[in-house]
Amino acid sequence: MGQLIRKSCPSCILVCGVIFLMGAVSYGQNVQTVKPPEYQNKPTPTEAPPPPRTAPQTQEVLPSYEGQRVSGVEIAGQPEVNTESLVPLLQQRAGQPFSQAKVQASIDALKNTHRFQDVTLEVRPDANGVRVLMILQPAVYFGIYDFPGALRRFPYSRLLQVTNYPPRGAYTPVDVQTGENQLRTFFRRTGFFQAQIHPEVRTDRQHGIANVIYRTDLGPRAKFGKVNIEGTTPEETQHLIQVSHSFLARMRNSAIRPGKTYQLKKLTNATKYLQTSLMKNGHLAAQVRLIGANYDPETRRADISFHVDTGPVVKVNVEGAHLWPWTRKKLLPVYQQIGVDPELIQEGRQNLISHFQNKGYFDVNVTTNVQQQPGGENIVYQIAKGPRHKVADVKVVGNQGLGTKELMQHLKVEKAHFLSHGDFSQKLVRSSVKNLTDLYKANGYSSVKVTPQVVNQNGNIVVTFNVNEGPQDIVQSIRIAGANTLPESKFAPHGLKLQPGKPYSQKLADEDRNEVMANYLRQGYLNATFREIAKANQPHRLDVVYQIEEGPQVHTATVVTLGREDTQQKLITRDVAEINPGQPLRADEMMRSETELYEPGIFDWAQVDPRRQITTQTQEDVLVKVHEAKRNVLTYGFGFEVINRGGSVPSGTVAVPGLPPVGLPSTFKTSQSTFWGPRGTIEYTRSNLRGKAESLTFSGLGARLEQRGSVVFSDPSFRWSSWATDVSLSGEHNSENPIYSSRIAQVALQFRRPLNKKKTRYWFVKYSLSETGLTHLLIPELVPSSQMHVRLSTFSTTYTNDTRDNVLDAHKGIYQSFEVDINPRVLSNFQFARFLGQTAYYKKIRGNIVWANSVRLGLEQSFGGSTVPLSQAFFSGGGSSLRGFPLNGAGPQRTIPACGNPAVPSTCSLITVPVGGNQLLILNSELRVPSPVDLPIVHKNLGFAVFYDGGNVFQSVGFHNFGAQYTNSIGAGLRYSTPVGPVRIDIGHNLNAPPGLKSTQVFVTLGQAF
Repeated sequence: MGQLIRKSCPSCILVCGVIFLMGAVSYGQNVQTVKPPEYQNKPTPTEAPPPPRTAPQTQEVLPSYEGQRVSGVEIAGQPEVNTESLVPLLQQRAGQPFSQAKVQASIDALKNTHRFQDVTLEVRPDANGVRVLMILQPAVYFGIYDFPGALRRFPYSRLLQVTNYPPRGAYTPVDVQTGENQLRTFFRRTGFFQAQIHPEVRTDRQHGIANVIYRTDLGPRAKFGKVNIEGTTPEETQHLIQVSHSFLARMRNSAIRPGKTYQLKKLTNATKYLQTSLMKNGHLAAQVRLIGANYDPETRRADISFHVDTGPVVKVNVEGAHLWPWTRKKLLPVYQQIGVDPELIQEGRQNLISHFQNKGYFDVNVTTNVQQQPGGENIVYQIAKGPRHKVADVKVVGNQGLGTKELMQHLKVEKAHFLSHGDFSQKLVRSSVKNLTDLYKANGYSSVKVTPQVVNQNGNIVVTFNVNEGPQDIVQSIRIAGANTLPESKFAPHGLKLQPGKPYSQKLADEDRNEVMANYLRQGYLNATFREIAKANQPHRLDVVYQIEEGPQVHTATVVTLGREDTQQKLITRDVAEINPGQPLRADEMMRSETELYEPGIFDWAQVDPRRQITTQTQEDVLVKVHEAKRNVLTYGFGFEVINRGGSVPSGTVAVPGLPPVGLPSTFKTSQSTFWGPRGTIEYTRSNLRGKAESLTFSGLGARLEQRGSVVFSDPSFRWSSWATDVSLSGEHNSENPIYSSRIAQVALQFRRPLNKKKTRYWFVKYSLSETGLTHLLIPELVPSSQMHVRLSTFSTTYTNDTRDNVLDAHKGIYQSFEVDINPRVLSNFQFARFLGQTAYYKKIRGNIVWANSVRLGLEQSFGGSTVPLSQAFFSGGGSSLRGFPLNGAGPQRTIPACGNPAVPSTCSLITVPVGGNQLLILNSELRVPSPVDLPIVHKNLGFAVFYDGGNVFQSVGFHNFGAQYTNSIGAGLRYSTPVGPVRIDIGHNLNAPPGLKSTQVFVTLGQAF
C-alpha cells in the first residue's frame, strides 16, 4: 500500500489504516470480523484438536480454508536454519487439502524439537490455493528490497510491484525466488532478454530484518525483428503486416518495424491497433492476442508473433432514427471489442431505449433482428421513436414517516422545465426506486416497498412513486459487551448512532462500527474486532448487542529506518515524530507519517508499517522504509529560429514589463527586421542537498534576441524549523518586442510556514531587490522618463487562508489573502507602502448551484517626498475584475500619441492608456448554475452564471468623489467545465459607463473570474 499512496486526506487516514493493519491471517487480506453463520454461537466440539496459536480473528477465519488446495508448505522465519531436515516432521503437505488437524500436528512436531521459542502460523491465499507458512520464532521478517543495476531504466515502485514485495511478511526463500522469476519475466517483456539477476539476502538479527538485494545486469535491449501472424489467410496476414508498418501506425506509436527498439508499450498499442483495423472492416468480434517474442541472441532481435481470430463480418444498422457515429459506438457494446453475442445485442437495445427516453421519446420501441449472410451477419436495430412527450409531473405518494421534499431530492426522474422535456427512462425509474428504498431502510423501514407508476396524461406523462412504508424498526435496547479496558467515552466520544427508542437500520449500525473501530485503532488496539447482533423479541422491536473483542493494546517498541543513504536521519525522524517508543501504535499516525515523508519530494517510495503482522503481540517495531529519488535531473533543448521583428504587432497590444497591456490600433506598424540564430534551453536540478531535502536549480535560455538565466535554492526546513526558504537570483535581457528593449534583474529571499496542521493557512515573509530598465522605447509617453529605470527594495509579509474544495472551480470554502509591502529609500529610488487584501467566499445553496462572492481592497501611499511608480499602481477592468470595462479600462485614463515611425506623422495615432491609481475596490457576486438544457455531448459540463461587479480604481486614497466614481456592472455568461478549469464566456454591461467607453463588454477566457 505504501508505494501506491502518495498523499492522503486526513479523513481517509483512519480508513486506510484499518485496511493497512487488520490482516491477521495474511498480508493484503482483510480480516473477517464476523464468523460465518455456521460457526456463530457454536461451542468447539470436544474431539476437535486444539487450534493453532494465532490471533482470535485467525481462529475464526481458518475454518474457511478447510479443504482448499495447499499450493505450498514452507518453514519460514529463520534464514540460517536448514529446513530440509524439518520437512519430514510436517503432516500437512503441498497438493493436499488444507486440514486444521494436520496443520496443528505439524506445528506441534516442530515445537517438540525444542529448537525454537515458538512456532506460529500464517496462511496466504494465492492463485493456486493457499500457502501455509510455519514461522519459527524468533523470526526474521522482510525489510526492504533494492534493485541496483535496474533503477536506471525502471522506477523503484514498479520493480517493487513486479516482485510482489511482501510487507510484514516472514522471511522465506520462496518469496525471494518468486521475486527473481517475476523480475526476469518482466525484463524479457520489456526487451531485456539477456538480463542477469543475482539475489542477495542481508540479515539484520538485531532488528529481525532480512533485506533483499536483486543485483541486475540488464544487458543490451533487443530490437524488433519480423512480425508473424497466425490464424488468418495469407491475404489477411499480408494486410495486417502492412497495417503494423503503416504511417498511421507510426503516428499512433503502434508500428512494429524491424530494427527499431523493442518496447512493451508499442506491442500493447500494436495489438489494439490491429484489432481496431479489423473492426473497421466489419470484424466486430475479432480477437488479436500477442503470443510472445522469439529472441535471437546473435542478432539481438525478437520476432513478434500474434494470433488473430477475425471472426465473422458483422454489420450493424440502426434504422428509424438518426444517431451520430460516436453515440452509436458508445451505446452499442458490439463496438467495444468484447465480442458479439445475444446478451450484448440486447444490452445495446436497452441502451438505445434509455437514450431516446432521455430525449423525451418515452414511448420508444426498439426491436432487433439478426440476419445471417454469407461470411457473417447483419444486426439491425429498428427504432420507432413515437411522439415526443414531456414529464408533466413527478410525485411521491403514501409517505408518512419521511417528508416529500426530502424524498424528491433522491429521484433521478425530473419534471420538465425551461427548455427541457424532463429526465425519464426506465433506467432512471429503477434508480429512483432504489434510492428511495435505500433511504427508507436507512431510517429503519426494513420492509418498505416502492412501486413506480407511469401514466400518459394529455400526451405527456406523470410518474408517481407509490410508497408502502410498513412498520419502522425500533431499537428496544442496546448493550455493549467485551469492552473491558476502553470506556465508551473513548471508543464512542460523540455517542452511538443506535439508541433505545430510535429507529434501527443497518446503515446506522455500520456507522457505529466504523466509529468504534477507528477509535480503537487510535488507541493502539490494532487487532480489535466488532460484531453486531440484533434480535427481535417482538415484531420490529430489536435488542442490539455490540460485541467487541479488544485484543491487546499494541505499543511501539522501536522505530527503525531502512533504505536511507544520503538523507539525514534527523529529517526522517522529524517526519515520523508522532510515532514514539512506548506509546500506543496507531494506524492513523503511521499513514500520516508516510504522507509527510512524501511531502519534500526526495523519496519516490515510502512505507511506514509494523515489522510483522499484528496478531497477539503487545509491542512491535515500526519500520520506516524509504527509497531516495534521483538527485540529479538535467533537461535541455536546442533549435534554430528565424524572427521577423517589427511590422504589425501580432497581438494588437503591447505589455511593457510591470505595466498592464495597452491596446494598439490595427494600423500601427513598425519597421521590420529579420533576425536568425540558434536557440537553446538548459535546466539542472540537484535535489536533497546535504541530505536535508534542499534543492538547487540552474536554468538558462539563450537566443539572438532573448537571454535569461536564474538560480533558485529551496530549503523546506530552514535550520530544522517549520519555516521553508527560497532564495532566487534571476536576470533577463529581451529585445524581441519592436516597441522596447528591457533588462530585468531580481534577487529575492522568501520565508514561509504553515499556520495549521491542515496547511490551509500560510504566512509569508519576503525581501526582494529588483531593477527594471527600458531602452529603445518607440512610444516615449507610454512610460514617464523618470521611470525608465526603476529599482525597488521591497519588504513584504503575506497571510493566506485557502479552504476551497477546488482551486480551479470552487464550490465551497473561502480564500483570503492579505499582503503588506514597504519600499524604503534604502537601495530603492522610490518610497511607498502598499496593502492588497482579498476575501472570497463560496457556498452551495442548492444542488450544484454556487453563490460566489469576493471583496478586493488595495491601498498605497508614498512618503518622504517620493511617488508610487507606475508599475506598482493598481489597475482594474476586464474578465477577472470589473467586467463592465475593457481590459484595464477602469480608473483614470490618458491619451498619448503612438507612432510606428516618429519621423513620419502619418504613422501616428492616439491611444488610450491607463494611469492607475492608489486605491482599489472591487466587489464581485456571482451565481453559478448548472445548465438545465439537455444538449448532446456537452450538457453535463455546461452551466451559466449571472453576476454583479462593483468598484473602481481611484487616483488617491480616501472618499473624495468616491460615490461619483464608483461603478456598477451586471451581466451573464456561460461556463464549460474542462480538466484544466472552466472555459468562460461573459457579457458585462456597465450601468454607469464613463463617456467614450463602450458599456457592454464580452470576454472569453479560461478559469473562473475569482
